[in-house]
Amino acid sequence: MMPKPRMALPARIALLYGLWLGLQAGAAQAATLLVSDPDNRQVVFIDTVTGQRRGAAATGAGPRMLAVSPNGQLALIGNYGSATAAGNTLQLLDIMSGRMRSTISVAPHQRPSAIQWLPDGRRALVAVQGAKSLLKVDAQTGQIEASYGATAATPRQFVISRDGRAVFLADPAGDHVRKIDLATGKETAISETSAAAQSLAISSDGARLWVVDRGKDSIKVLDGGDLRLIAELDAGNLPMGVALTPNGRFALVSNALSADIAVYDTASLEQTQLFSTRSVASASLEPRGEEDRFSDVKRLAQISIPVGILAAPDGLSAFVMNNFSGEIIQFDIFTGAALHVFQGSRRAGGLAFSPVAAGGGQ
Repeated sequence: MMPKPRMALPARIALLYGLWLGLQAGAAQAATLLVSDPDNRQVVFIDTVTGQRRGAAATGAGPRMLAVSPNGQLALIGNYGSATAAGNTLQLLDIMSGRMRSTISVAPHQRPSAIQWLPDGRRALVAVQGAKSLLKVDAQTGQIEASYGATAATPRQFVISRDGRAVFLADPAGDHVRKIDLATGKETAISETSAAAQSLAISSDGARLWVVDRGKDSIKVLDGGDLRLIAELDAGNLPMGVALTPNGRFALVSNALSADIAVYDTASLEQTQLFSTRSVASASLEPRGEEDRFSDVKRLAQISIPVGILAAPDGLSAFVMNNFSGEIIQFDIFTGAALHVFQGSRRAGGLAFSPVAAGGGQ
């Protein structure tokens, strides 16, 4: 792993000042983190300014992944089910009211997992276990409009191009990455290299696809057109999530077992920063049980497992979801400083951001 470059003091001051301005501007507008809680069958709403929970919405069994619509008004939740009983429903949530609008069956498909909205804000793609690995669902009517990909014994990972014309499909168990035209359903490219793909991200211009290969502790950067390998970058121990900043300048990768966040320059493909999540002390406002009454720092040092990562709209920070401890840490991506620590679900679920104040203020 290359040494971490040092930033000049004036540059650090400028970045911190820019971050302060961004936070001040954001402080006047309420926003919400939506966190799925599989154990308690709910989606929790967390105010990003105060850190307080603003309520919760009941779900089906085992809610995992969720996605917020392009306008920030709706969320689609996948009810994955339990170890013994597979789930087969989606739920459409009105974020402002905090109420479910509808329940959508994906039967005979099972275990909906990864979800992403199409740019039209009405339809979404959902990874499932069944005869096809991806479904296109009309969230307003609840109808399954199309299915894509080969039969999947387990749910796949995918990402949609920004223009909504193509989807990149990969397998966490290890396989080649495939590009599918959403209009025709035809496969238009397949990578020569394979990857145990845990997460994917595509640049806004579609030029580069970032694929987390947890099997080789690496990140594969592929050409977004023909899926040829551009570069393979070293990651930490068991990389799990990847996200691109809104301007596309940086790629952020969460490494579960090494408990750190790596930042890569998307132009040079060099790692520019590496931050440990073990050094963050919890400021959670959520009360804990008797068994949790020991040092927050000690707890994070022992069981900090960063999994999901979400770039914040400010372009200066990111939300990182930690398994077991349940903390969601908002990091400054330039300095590694913890800006906020929120309390989410103990068991890893989904994480999404909405600019809307959720739950009707409850």
